Parts: sequence; C-alpha cells; structure tokens
Amino acid sequence: MSQSKETKTQSKAEREEKRRQEERADRRTMALYTLVGVVVVIAAVVLLVWNSGILQRTLTAVEVDGVKYTAADVEFYYNSTYNQIVNTYTSQYYTAPFDTSVSTKDQVYDEETGETWYDYLMGAALDSLTHDTALAKQAQAAGHALSAETQAELDAALTQIDTGWIGYGYANRDAFIRANYGSHMTYNRLVELFQTQALAGDWAQAQLDAMEYTDEEYEAYYEEYADLLDTYTLSQFLIQARVETTDEDGNTIEMTDEEKAAALEEAKAEREPLVQELRERLEAGEDPEALAEEYADDLYLSSVNVSAAGSSISSYPYADWAMEAGRTAGDVTVEESESTTSCLYYVVLFQGRERDDSNTADVRHILVAAEQDEGADQPTQAQYDAAYAEAEELLEQWKAGEATEDSFAALAQEHSADTGSAANGGLITGISASSGYVETFADWALDPSRQPGDTGIVQNTGSSTKGWHIMYYVSAGDPIWKQTAFSAMQSEDYDQLLADIDESVTAQEGLGMKLVSGR
Repeated sequence: MSQSKETKTQSKAEREEKRRQEERADRRTMALYTLVGVVVVIAAVVLLVWNSGILQRTLTAVEVDGVKYTAADVEFYYNSTYNQIVNTYTSQYYTAPFDTSVSTKDQVYDEETGETWYDYLMGAALDSLTHDTALAKQAQAAGHALSAETQAELDAALTQIDTGWIGYGYANRDAFIRANYGSHMTYNRLVELFQTQALAGDWAQAQLDAMEYTDEEYEAYYEEYADLLDTYTLSQFLIQARVETTDEDGNTIEMTDEEKAAALEEAKAEREPLVQELRERLEAGEDPEALAEEYADDLYLSSVNVSAAGSSISSYPYADWAMEAGRTAGDVTVEESESTTSCLYYVVLFQGRERDDSNTADVRHILVAAEQDEGADQPTQAQYDAAYAEAEELLEQWKAGEATEDSFAALAQEHSADTGSAANGGLITGISASSGYVETFADWALDPSRQPGDTGIVQNTGSSTKGWHIMYYVSAGDPIWKQTAFSAMQSEDYDQLLADIDESVTAQEGLGMKLVSGR
C-alpha cells in the first residue's frame, strides 16, 4: 500500500474514532443533564411535601398503647408543656426558668447530665401524651361521660378556636391555630386532641372525687407532714436587682455572660443597703403594713400579714427557714433567688404558725352582674339597684318552685355571671377567711349561725364583675388543715395512678419524631 493511501486510511479511522468519542461524550452529557433534572425535580417535590406539612401530619412520631400520634400532635403537647412551665415559673418567681429568646436546645437543664431544656420539656410532653391516652382509654372502657362542667369548658375552648382569631387580629382561624398550637396543626385534629384531653382530665377527676380517708389516716398524715399542713402567717417584701437588657427604644443590648454577671453584681450592690435597712426595721418591730406603704416605690412586690398553708410556700426560697423548729414570731430572714439577669431579695417576717382548725364552708351562688359605664371604677347606685331587683326576682322565682339545692343549681347554670362556677351549679367549696373571696361573700358563708338551706343576697363591689350574689348555704366543710391534707393525699394517690400507667404503658417513638420542631 502506498504511503498516501495508508495516510488516507489512517485519517478516516481517526475521524471515525473521534466521532465515536464525541457520541459517547454526548451520551454522558445527556445522562448527566437527565440526572440533574431528576434531582432538581425530586428536591422540588420534597420541598413541596415538607412545606405542605403532609409528613408532619402523617408519619407516626410516637405510638402509645396502639394509638398513633404525628409530629404535629407531639408539637402540640410540647408547646402546651412549654407554656405551662413558663407561666408557672413566672407567677411564682416572676421570671421564666430559661431564656425564652433562645432555643431550648441550646440551654442546659441539668449540668451533671447535660440534659437540655428541650430534652426535659419533650420528656414531660410525652409523659402528658401517654397519660392522656391511657386515661382516655380507661374512660371509654368504663363508658364515662363528660361532666357538665368539663363539657362547658370544652365547648368554651372550641368556641375560642372558632372565633378567637377575630379579636387577636389573625387573618383566619387556621392562622390563629398555627400560631398558637403548632405550624402543622389543623382544626379537626386540634378538636380531637382537645376532646381527648377533656375526657382524660374528667376521668382522672372522677377518680380523685371517689377517694375517701378516715380520721385516723388524716391524723397519721398530719403527724408526718405537719410542716406542709400548718398555716403560716408571714409578711414578705421583694426587692429586685436587675440588668437592663434592652435600651430606651426596646432594642436588645448585646452582652456576654461575663458582662451580664458583672452588671448584675453592680445592680445587687446598689440594692443591698435597702435590703438590710428594711430587715433591720422589721427586726426592730416596726409595723410591716406601714413599711410596705413607705417603701412602695422601691419594692418589686409586697404581701403583708398573709396566711398560707406550708404546701403553698414550700417552693419559695424561705420555706425551709420558715419551717424550722423553734421559729418564733418576729424572726426575719433575707433569701435570694437569682437568674442570669436579675436577683430577687425576699425579706420575710415570720409572724406565726398553727394547725388551723377553723371550719370552712360550701355554698352555691348566682352572680347577678350590675351594668357598668365604660371607664368607671364602679357601677352607679342606679345600676346596683337594677341588679339587686333582678337578684330578688330570681330568688323569688326559686322560692316559688321546688326550692331545693338542685333547683338552685339549675338556676345558677342558667343565670349566673360567674362562668367559672355556673357550669357546676354555682358551687364553691372550702371557703375560709384566708381564701381570698370578696369580704361580703366570705362573711356570709362563714357566719357561725348559718344552716344548710339558708339563702340571702350580698353585694359584690370588690371583684372585676360587680353586682350581687344570691347565696345558698350547703354545709360546713372540714377544717382548713384537713382540707390541705386531703388535697395532698389526693395528689399522692393521683401520682400513684400515673406511676401505674407508666409501668403498664410505653411510648414507642417512630420516624416522625425527627420532624418534631421545638422552641
């Protein structure tokens, strides 16, 4: 073969090989483009599904005794637990137990174990979910029907869901639900969860109501827990040292932990002279009521000559001091409760301790509200008179009928402006001189000459809803110490009921738990 012909043959072969290489490259490029396109489509679908909340509302996050709950359900219980703990701590200690502006996943609950606040709250939420499930199943198996009071509370809660969004400025009901009960919660599922909680709570209350104890059991319990059952009379003054965390315009002041600690020590140094001054004046025997008035502008809060059961003060920093043997009237202490940005000084005067054997009273009542002009502190006399005439008419209506406790309860359910007790026929139990009821109300109920079936009308000028109470005396109740013991014994028995549930029922976590978000 000539060199020219050989060269031409090689050139043709080279061109054919090059063509084949280009085709292979094109196929690889096409495959790559196809793969990228598929990935993009899958990613878009996943994002669409995720944003729709389908996974959070369908995948099982936890299964309790055969009942499946989704991530949205668990988030509902988590948020409920979060809010309950924050509200409880705020009411008792005037500060949340953790920084609500920071994720609970980034805040340590237990320094020894490293458990975060998220872990703790989630554990408590799953406990509540487990207990509600088990209690509701017990109620269903027993054919338990909701009490009238619980049904009324459930109806009110559902009404709030249906209409509450209007007053709070939400665009619609669903937006209200997402903002308050979880971003993936739906109306129908929320109703079901509310119904389960109502049934579980009502069944548990029925078990509590059925508990009875003998006098011997009460006395034995008192001997063991006198510190918690006795009534303490105290005057307490709260003085706060705090670090300013926002400026005049409400903007957050950025500070390191070291800077916060230094600022708090400085704030404490400014307040401690006032703390010691108030302590010395109390120790000198000055009148606590006069001191509360004198230092009003410097105090965070004060409560003077207050009587409370030991169980009510057991969570306060000064509880151990107040309960010490040998504590005598006139003793004074200063106790502190400190967080990262504030310190509360409790200056406390001990005024007495006793086993309170005074009786309590059970009554039914119908509150007839007086109309009140907008902005007025009190109704006018004419408005009070009009409400009194209505109260008289209702009382006469009752007397003209069966005139029984049951008929009075029915009248209260229909007409009482006190929505808290109306559903239960206006029943108020355990009234005592220190229970905080309006003075005219408590004085009538605790009149030693009062007999079962007595009725009367007393004025109410002290609460938010003013007017007149139509009263029906039911009976004298147990002494205050015994009522406190009863509540404590009930609580212990209820804890045992939950412990039995924890032993017999377990919560099995599923894939949906990975979709649960928390604050």
